[in-house]
Amino acid sequence: MQNVNVFVENSTNYAVTDSIGYYSIKAKEGDFLNFNFVGLEDVIILVEDVTSILNIEMKKEKGITFSRSNDNLKLGGTTIGDYFEGTLKQVINGKDLNPEATSLSRAIEEKIPSLRVKINDFGEEIIYQRGRELNGPPVWIFDKVLYDLPIPVFINEVENILVINTETNKLYIQVNTTINYKTVSGIDFDSYYFIDDDFYQNDAIAYKRLKVGEPEFLKKYKGRFKADEALKLYQETYEAEKNNANYHLSILQHFKDEKYDKNTLLKVLADFEEYSNNPEDLKAIAYKYQELDEHEKALSVYKNILKLRPNYSQSYRDVANVLLDLKEYAQAWKAYLFYFNNDFNIEDNDIGEILVSEMIATESNEGNENSPQKIKVNSPTKNTESDVRVVFEWNTSEAEFMLEFVNPTAQTYEIENSTHINNGLIIDQKEKGYTSKEIFIDDLLDGNWLVNLTYLGNKQYKPTVFKATTYYNWGRENQRKEINVFDFIVTDKKTELLKLNKKSF
Repeated sequence: MQNVNVFVENSTNYAVTDSIGYYSIKAKEGDFLNFNFVGLEDVIILVEDVTSILNIEMKKEKGITFSRSNDNLKLGGTTIGDYFEGTLKQVINGKDLNPEATSLSRAIEEKIPSLRVKINDFGEEIIYQRGRELNGPPVWIFDKVLYDLPIPVFINEVENILVINTETNKLYIQVNTTINYKTVSGIDFDSYYFIDDDFYQNDAIAYKRLKVGEPEFLKKYKGRFKADEALKLYQETYEAEKNNANYHLSILQHFKDEKYDKNTLLKVLADFEEYSNNPEDLKAIAYKYQELDEHEKALSVYKNILKLRPNYSQSYRDVANVLLDLKEYAQAWKAYLFYFNNDFNIEDNDIGEILVSEMIATESNEGNENSPQKIKVNSPTKNTESDVRVVFEWNTSEAEFMLEFVNPTAQTYEIENSTHINNGLIIDQKEKGYTSKEIFIDDLLDGNWLVNLTYLGNKQYKPTVFKATTYYNWGRENQRKEINVFDFIVTDKKTELLKLNKKSF
């Protein structure tokens, strides 16, 4: 895009993009770059130690925004299953409902005078808040499933009702019943207008099916199916390609897809590690080592990153986390102490939530009875036990993406990490130095939970590497974990990363 204004805030450094959108500007670590064009949203980027290339996408200025019932997920320490934030208006015990009421809507109207029932043009009963009819009818939630209209239930099947009014005056009526839906017959629940936007559309593709344009150097490996032949070719081409981070990541992924032995993968990683001094590349290498269960090698890389980025809070957490994998509990606590000795605090953000979770887990570990009490964490609202805890990490702070969780009843919960939706969060991540997020699923229920990711890009010419660490039975004696690593370069494709269910326990 031509004629975009680019300037360093609080300085005279200034540039304008040329006819094909190129620009060049001098900026130092800690500067804020502002991209400005009339009619489009300003883009503000905090410059880091590795910032060199920024391919910016600009969007139209925001108009009126509409919120969905599941948009209020807390970005730090999110607990899946929280449908909404708001003010609880009233709780009704099912036993207090009038059993002679002609419908559930009428029974609720009797208990809450501020609500009224109207009949629409289709003969359907619609509840409104008196004086606020323009805000629309409520969203009904029957046993954790959302509907536009109430499903047919008998009054004596209702255990309790929660009536909730959000800050935007949107009304939610949550009905908990004793119904066993597996035994219900004669009712087509699909005819009760599921809210499609809040339900999974089966539109994610499997990660293995994600098509990536094949680099020229990979074409040479076609037909070389033996690991020793592929490794020989790799060694022959290494000198010409070693300065290309994409080369190392692509070769490693190809060898992994071909199911070559672990030593072959470790050879590529060791070469990549020797060549690179970029903390984002090193983080990708550490993720790969952890996926291969090479925690000592990962620890060495994370210590190197800590030397390069002592002002990044994530650096200390990463070292401590690998030490926990190695059951070096005393050393892990030393890493936490270094964190506090460098004037970091536990804040109400993603890295703060993760630190609290892991410090509580470490302090309660039997092998760590003499942990320093001055950093013991008491958090009565923290999830000390959960069916699943998932920690997402990514190697570059410029990465933008959407995470979607789909529960067994096909409800979706979305979290977006992007400058367009939440630039304040991106800036906080850079200022505090973290690229991670944790999610708890208290109850897996029966069936499958899906975890999908839509990658939006990273303003660079190389992939973003994501690490997903899944802790099953978090905080319990039978806790176990799995590490999966994903490379993303293709954008705007919803991709299934994980499938979680009770069989994984």
